Amino acid sequence: MSRLLGRLLLFASIAALLFAALPLPILAQSAEEKYNEASSAFDRGDFGQAISLYEQALKLQPDSVPIRTDLGVALVRAGRYTDAINNYEQALKREPENEVARLNLALAWYKQAIFAKAAEELEMVRRSHPKNRQALYLLADCYLRLGKNDEVASLLQPEYDTDPGDFAVDYALGTALIRQGKIHQGEVVIDPILKGGDTPEANLLMGEAQFAANDYGAAAVTLRKAVNQNPNLPEAWSLYGHALLNAGAENLADAKAALQRALQLDPNDFSANLFLGSIFRREGDYLQAMPYEESALRLRPASPEAYFQVAALHAALGKFEDARKEFEKLERDYPDFLEVHVQLAAIYARMNLPKESQHEREMVLKLNEKARETELKPKP
Repeated sequence: MSRLLGRLLLFASIAALLFAALPLPILAQSAEEKYNEASSAFDRGDFGQAISLYEQALKLQPDSVPIRTDLGVALVRAGRYTDAINNYEQALKREPENEVARLNLALAWYKQAIFAKAAEELEMVRRSHPKNRQALYLLADCYLRLGKNDEVASLLQPEYDTDPGDFAVDYALGTALIRQGKIHQGEVVIDPILKGGDTPEANLLMGEAQFAANDYGAAAVTLRKAVNQNPNLPEAWSLYGHALLNAGAENLADAKAALQRALQLDPNDFSANLFLGSIFRREGDYLQAMPYEESALRLRPASPEAYFQVAALHAALGKFEDARKEFEKLERDYPDFLEVHVQLAAIYARMNLPKESQHEREMVLKLNEKARETELKPKP
């Protein structure tokens, strides 16, 4: 009896082990089937179905990094960026060095125009995978959009020195150098592109150089050629509008139209948002101006120009306490920002703070005198 009981127990143990093991290959096969079905749905553009199937596969294999990553891609295509980012971050918790997941996370931030976050992820990709060219190009573009021209130069100069024939690197590096005021160096870098002929890209770069040299009339003519050759270059439309603004008040209507065209092509163009908003502010259309200036500030939170425009709009709308706090912050961070003192003098007067208003008027006089002295000094 004891021998029979022992055999029964042994049989039960073996059966239990077999029963416990059987679902694993079935689950794996089912997850693979769901994954393949999801991939097919994605390929035919049915992103909703793809997401549903990827999620079903993920329930069967919750630790699968490839499933999470592909689910993230489908979520991005469906515009569900927050969910996509969550999946990429979950994947990276399991595989922190996963190049695809990290790059896709950066792209999800980039597509939302959150360029600072995208840059953080791309910097990590570059540290672990320094030969990833897509990460290089995207990081340079993020830096350019954030106005970080020094970082662009530091990133791309070694690449340029190694391979000066990469036009994507040449274009971004040349643009950054020109924006730094290093016009001759920038022209040397972009010279191969310019020699490529009378192309829209070449004219855009030439227009950048002319603009940086304060030759706004010539820049406007060159940039007009660029947008005539290729009407789908948002950065050319944006700079064209800015050049027209600087070339004279008679160009205001054309400048506005150019900036609006730039934003039709790229709603996340910082300069187009900033300057179109400033045009509406000067015209007294404050409510129309506000969304553009808020977009500019969102795109470059550290920009004193964007911060100034938002504060000026608050002042124009009678929100004096908000404007006062914003201008006072600008004054602390940028004490030589003349127009900030002008605005504060007016706001303090409106708020019945005569001593503070007088102090700001005195600051305006001092800064004007300082500017005159600088102009009179011989240039080295």
